[in-house]
Amino acid sequence: MRILLGGGGTGGHVYPALAVLEALRLARYVTDDHDVLYVGDAKRAEAALVARAGTPFRGIATGAVLGRGPLALAGSLVRNVKGLMQSLAILREFRPDVVFVTGGYVSVPVVLAARLRHIPVVLCLPDAAPGLAVRFLARFATHVTVSDASATSMLPAARVVVTGYPVRKEFQSIDRNAARARLGLSDDERLLLVMGGSLGARSINQAVANGLGELLPLCRVMHVTGEDGAGWLGEIRAGLPAELQVRYSVHAYLHEGVADTMAAADLAVCRAGASVLGELPAAGLPSVLIPYPLAGAHQRANARILATRGAASELEERDITRLPALLRELITDQDRLTAMRQNALSMAQPQAAAAIAALLVRLAAADPPKPVADGVA
Repeated sequence: MRILLGGGGTGGHVYPALAVLEALRLARYVTDDHDVLYVGDAKRAEAALVARAGTPFRGIATGAVLGRGPLALAGSLVRNVKGLMQSLAILREFRPDVVFVTGGYVSVPVVLAARLRHIPVVLCLPDAAPGLAVRFLARFATHVTVSDASATSMLPAARVVVTGYPVRKEFQSIDRNAARARLGLSDDERLLLVMGGSLGARSINQAVANGLGELLPLCRVMHVTGEDGAGWLGEIRAGLPAELQVRYSVHAYLHEGVADTMAAADLAVCRAGASVLGELPAAGLPSVLIPYPLAGAHQRANARILATRGAASELEERDITRLPALLRELITDQDRLTAMRQNALSMAQPQAAAAIAALLVRLAAADPPKPVADGVA
């Protein structure tokens, strides 16, 4: 089976594709790297993440159209036409049996090219609500997999398959006690995990930095800052008293041990990108979610799903100065954290990657592709 993957912009869109590829490899449907190709924007997050995973990658031209002025819009349209031509050339050369994309503007030329070449396409919606690119592409996809059933009403219902958000294998075999032991956490010690997303979040970083004096006596803080925050937050750490320095760690990014770290933590604070729908439930991690206001409606929709199901507390960006007080309140309320953890675990869908892999195999083997409207075998 030959599969072409596409999509990206942030880790929340790249990791689902890699998780599905991992499931295909585990099931021995893909056994050779020559049968896999990831197409994305060489200037965005997917290039580095895919390279780190050891998966072949090709960059194409692409450009956003939402919120662009006339000149920028014209430039984006030119880049997208170029990306379409590049995608057609890649498909002719690579000859995939099926295409799997996870959204983002880089998916547009890939999906259109696959449609022109009559190659089946599965479009994955990692977020709870579709953005502009997914809404546009859904009409060209053979099937659309969604992370939450609430998205069905916003997409062509006959093409939708509810699978959940596909998480990597490491999230499917989590042992909280073992993870805490590896991090040297005692039974009564609490860990706050701060994650701004794959690109970092300056306002979250600043709010947590402002509250360190109140938080560190209550819990250890592991702060994943993004590249831009590591330097100045490292300087703040260096200025702390020695007894507090050992309780505060600063990391630009976590490439390894992410699932273990999330399983060990008692509470997380982060943006509400797509990955929160899969990784927080898989790890059973209570959270404070702060939707990025310029990300469209999808981050708010993601946060709302976890908050309404009792797995998270939602905080608006305009209220971010309240963050340290909210974190103090939650990290000292063990009963509430336990309830939030149980609610998060109840939302986990560890079979999502395998379900999408099975759908891709079915489409790749079909001649012609047969619709799958009622789920995945």
